[in-house]
Amino acid sequence: MAKVQVSAGMLKKLTDFFDDYSDDKVKCKRVSTSGIKAIYEVETEMNSAEAAAYMKSVFKKQPGASMLYFSIVEEGAY
Repeated sequence: MAKVQVSAGMLKKLTDFFDDYSDDKVKCKRVSTSGIKAIYEVETEMNSAEAAAYMKSVFKKQPGASMLYFSIVEEGAY
């Protein structure tokens, strides 16, 4: 289980996408939200840093993602 922090001024766009998101590599579940940050527990074989990088690459492929400023990092990275 990995823990990943998602941060964005328009956090709702990311939480709408990642809440209950799953594919063949990850299964995401939001566990908390505070201001512009959300924490997800991610069921995966990857470590937290790898899971964060994978989630970022998945979200970047979504329409409109290139117009958003956001970060997806392992929990506690900053």
